Amino acid sequence: MYDTIEEFLQSNDNLMPIRYSYSEIKKITNDFKEKLGEGGFGSVYKGKLHSGRLAAIKILSNSKANEQDCTNKVDTIERIYHVNVVQLIGFTVEGSMRDLIYEFMPNGSLDKHVFPKQGSVTLSKEKMFDISLGISQGIDYLH
Repeated sequence: MYDTIEEFLQSNDNLMPIRYSYSEIKKITNDFKEKLGEGGFGSVYKGKLHSGRLAAIKILSNSKANEQDCTNKVDTIERIYHVNVVQLIGFTVEGSMRDLIYEFMPNGSLDKHVFPKQGSVTLSKEKMFDISLGISQGIDYLH
């Protein structure tokens, strides 16, 4: 069922979020094998959707939101379409599990480039300006 839905949405360039089961999330992430990072709201894992598309799956930790709250948030996020805002692909609301599935960003998260660790390549002033401009355009769009 998910294969058909993903193929239809991709073929029509319509990326409405798909509701996945937790067992599907486990398959997509290969049992949470590749962790991309961790933030204040949970861990993020790399996954591969049935269609072959790569995704970043955020497993929300300590989510006390009920199913209606979570689906309302997904409904709000799905309406955002901007070049400087990552796209929501799908979600999970099952039992206490709350997961968000985003498009995969092959260059990693922005914080790794803006706040590099010692020994890594730092960005030029021009690139930092371009990033700042893109962020401000994304924030302007959200407002």
